[in-house]
Amino acid sequence: MIFRKNKSDDSGPGDFQRDPRKARAWFDRGAAVADTRQYDYAIECYFNGLKHDPGNCEMHEALREIALKRKVGGGKPAGLTERLKSAGNDPLGKLLHSEKLWAKDPLNLAFMLQTMKLAVAADKSMPDESLGEVAYWIGNMVLENNQTSKKPDKAAYLDLRDVLSDIHAFDKAVLACQLALQLDPSDTKLQQELKDLEAENTLQRGRYTEEGADFRDSVRDMSKQRELEQEDSITKSEVVMDQILDRRRMEYQQDPSDMTRLQKLVDALVQLDLEKTENEAIQLIQKAYEETSQYRHKVRIGDIRIKQMGRRIRDLKSRLGKDAKDDQIRAKLESEVREKMKFELAEYTERVQNYPTDLSLKFQLGQRLYAFKKYDDAIGAFQQAKNDPKHRAASHDYLGRCYLARGWFDEAVDTFRQGIELHPVADDRLGKELRYQLMAALQKAASQNKSLDQAREAQKIASQILQTDITFRDIRDRIDQIRQLVDSLQNE
Repeated sequence: MIFRKNKSDDSGPGDFQRDPRKARAWFDRGAAVADTRQYDYAIECYFNGLKHDPGNCEMHEALREIALKRKVGGGKPAGLTERLKSAGNDPLGKLLHSEKLWAKDPLNLAFMLQTMKLAVAADKSMPDESLGEVAYWIGNMVLENNQTSKKPDKAAYLDLRDVLSDIHAFDKAVLACQLALQLDPSDTKLQQELKDLEAENTLQRGRYTEEGADFRDSVRDMSKQRELEQEDSITKSEVVMDQILDRRRMEYQQDPSDMTRLQKLVDALVQLDLEKTENEAIQLIQKAYEETSQYRHKVRIGDIRIKQMGRRIRDLKSRLGKDAKDDQIRAKLESEVREKMKFELAEYTERVQNYPTDLSLKFQLGQRLYAFKKYDDAIGAFQQAKNDPKHRAASHDYLGRCYLARGWFDEAVDTFRQGIELHPVADDRLGKELRYQLMAALQKAASQNKSLDQAREAQKIASQILQTDITFRDIRDRIDQIRQLVDSLQNE
């Protein structure tokens, strides 16, 4: 079970590798902690699972049950910081962010509708995941909640009708339209729209009768069509990006004080992944920062500069790979890496000062402090970051490594054990890292304490890692060292 947010989870949708086994582990963990009423952590677990298995409607339903229990137990809605947190451009990321807000306010009709709309949008970009079924499930809830409301909302019914029509769930779309019309019988336009929907529903019902199909077949038919549309769109992407950039420039020039237009122009400039357009974006954001003093603009500038440094480093690594003997390239690469590390340390130090309650930033700062061997400062950062469910296990990993570096072996052993309890899966990257570090801490503690029991435990863990991945770090050499330590302690 990978009970943390791995680096791969931060990658774009094309980089993230879904793993049904990891999804199942997260779901099992979520169910287990929900039984102990740790509802917030349970919700985080389910969302980590849904990243790997987003179309699993059964798990969306299980999450809904936990959300309702949290509500009954006095759980509060998401705070302003969480609501305003960026979900990025990934349709699945947007969907899960919206669903998390809904989970923390499960009776909120607006969150319900928003999550349903985003499920449809994600379904269009991920046709194999059957997220249309998730949207259909939410739609039934919207119908039920709006019907039982003291003041049913016509606009909600119309939104629901449109989304249900989009996924070809015409039976429910008809019902939503009928309920909207009951609230406003004089709406002649709606009367005609209802007739059109009823005709669509009749045609669909006839096809189901003839072919033995159901709603899921409709979802799959749409998915095939969307795949064809996406293939065609790839060939047009560069032209489209240029057109979008031209449009964003024109919109911004019409009203440079509009922050939404600025954001859209900056996004279009950065998306091109070119130093020239990124620098143009930086100039625009810098101007906005000077005018408004809003720190979020400075954060965006820092993110773009970090992206530029990372690209330069990748380019140098690629060139060095072609000519490993080029000392100039190697020196330039080392210099770029150092500059990026220094910049990130300064950047995250400042961000933590400006957003002192953001535990995710504390984790990011801790990583940079650890890289510079500022272990005491890193310990302080990770001790706070471990209260964030997303980084809890990883924070224990780094904390334990800091204790090891300081020679506090017993504290390191305890911390790595806690990390493994939070992250029981042994064969993913974090799982192997936690166990390797526990092995190293036990080895050092055994040498210091002359403890045969600790040495034997270290040997057992080393053997497990070796059997899982013989190429992991220096495990082949390390297991020989530990065996020698066991032998020497046995002979004393």
